[in-house]
Parts: sequence; structure tokens; C-alpha cells
Amino acid sequence: MAKPKITIIGLGLIGASFGLALQKEEADFEIVGHDKEPEVAQGARRTQAVHRTEWNLHRACEHADMILLAVPLSEFEDLFREIAEDLKPGCLVLAATPVLQPAIELADRHLPGHVHFVAGHPVLAGVGGTLSVRADLFDGVVFSLAPGLQTEPAAVQLASDFVERIGATPLFVDAQEHDGIIAAVEQLPQVMAVALMRLSSSSAGWREARRLAGRQFAQATETGAGAQQLFSTLTGNRENILLRIEQLQQELAEWRELLLATPEPDEKHPLLAALEEAMHARTRWEAQALLKNWEESPGTGQSREAEGAGMFRQMFLGGFMGRRPSPGSRKD
Repeated sequence: MAKPKITIIGLGLIGASFGLALQKEEADFEIVGHDKEPEVAQGARRTQAVHRTEWNLHRACEHADMILLAVPLSEFEDLFREIAEDLKPGCLVLAATPVLQPAIELADRHLPGHVHFVAGHPVLAGVGGTLSVRADLFDGVVFSLAPGLQTEPAAVQLASDFVERIGATPLFVDAQEHDGIIAAVEQLPQVMAVALMRLSSSSAGWREARRLAGRQFAQATETGAGAQQLFSTLTGNRENILLRIEQLQQELAEWRELLLATPEPDEKHPLLAALEEAMHARTRWEAQALLKNWEESPGTGQSREAEGAGMFRQMFLGGFMGRRPSPGSRKD
């Protein structure tokens, strides 16, 4: 009997780390990797992130029990169209993407009804971490999950167990609500970063200013993604981004007034009060992010990892594939 097959499409930071994380514990399944860039695929082979690579996308996907997508959102539509006929009944497609609702809509439009789809967003290294391909990249991180419109509960559970298997903590979310939050905490900072970079580099004094731009400027203009990837995620979450930009404009107007304020001699300057409030909020967030502890009060102490990755373990370690219920149909 053939080993269960997991295919990873996209072997960069996320995809290669998926492969390494899956192999932290011994398991009897095959990990096949595909990347359109040959040197990236070679790098995944060298680090043993995958058992083998397959340059042909169709062969990489055929007979796969699970497909992990780690490519930009802009590639999803063409990719779904290309692999749709290669996916066997009951296959789970789990896509890593910062915005979930556009991915779900594309999957529902282009993937066949016998395939299950879950969109997921691993929140990486808020503070105190470096982003590099490694087996523990996902340890303790929150991994948001939102199932497709017709995805069966068994497939959703499998996705959750996969997340636990790689060391992350699954968080089930409403896709639209998630994207509204991500617009504020991930995408708005990216917009601010590129806006600051463009403002600075297009100014008349940039020739001299660039020599004085140091660590603060470098951190403030870091986006963590390329132009095409940013374009696809920003336009995919356009309404939420526009709302957050309006809120930012209002906030900047308030800070302008704080800078212009002239308090009485015996009063604390409102600018100082606002700075202290913001610094306190950030210090508290940073402490929670470093500890990866978001509980306001102590919990039961029971580890999610200690519960085991039930369905994933059954599916890929215990012959679950032979007992899997027949999937429902999403399309006629």
C-alpha cells in the first residue's frame, strides 16, 4: 500500500518550514515538493525539507492526500485552474495566506466539489524572532484557520491537527472578521512602510537623508513581502484597508493637534500622556508576544500539543485513508 502523500507547492520560508516541521517526529508519509524556481526546489532538497521534488506540477499533485500551498495569493487562481483535474476525491488543500476570504472565494470558484479547502494564516515572529527556514518556525504561533464554503468537518479537523503537528496553535476564525483585523495589524503597517519609503526617497533631500537613515528607518520601512504579493493582498482586502487608512488619517490629525498643544504650566503635556499610553500598550503586547501567551488569566495548563494530532495521526500514521467518509459535493 502506497504511503500517504503530502505535496507542498512553494518551497520558500513557509513551504520549506512546513516540510521540516512535519518531520520533527517520525512518520510514515511522503512529502513531495514543487516550486517553479529550480534553485528554490534544490534548496529544499538540500535541507531535507521534502523527501523529493517534482518539477511537473500535475505529477506533484496527483494522488496527493493533502496539498499545502505556500505561494502568493496572486498565484492562487491560475494554480487552482491548473491542478483542479489532478486532485483526487477527498484531498485537502490548505493554503497559507495573510487574507482568507479572497482565497476561499477563489477555491470555491475553481476547485472541484470533491476537494476540501481550508485557508490558514500563520502569524510569525511578532517580536524576538528571526524569519528563516527551520523546523521550529511555527512553534507556539497562532495559526488562523477558515474552512471553505462546503468543507466537511472531518477535513477541518484534519487541518487543525496538521497545525498542531507542526507545533502551532489552531485558531478558528470567521474569514471576513480575520481579514478586517489583519488589515489593521499587518497590512496597514505595510502600507505605512511603503508610503514612508516613497515619501522619503522622492523628497529633494533624500540624497543626503539616506546617509542618516539607520535602524529605525530600516524597521519602519520593512514590509516582509514583494510588490506583487503586496498588490494582491492589498487589493484582495481593499475595503478593510480603506477603512483602516481613514482611521489612520484621523489618528495622525490627533497627533498633529497634540504636537501643537500648549498646556498650562501645572498640567502634563497631552503629547507626553499619549506617548506614555502608547508605550504602555506596546510593552504589554511585546511581553505577551515574547511569551506567546495571550490569556488574560491562567488557563488549565493543559497543552494542546499534549492532546496529540488526532485525525492527522490517523490519516497519515494509522491507515485512515481507507476509512475516510466520501466527501460531499460543492458543485454540481
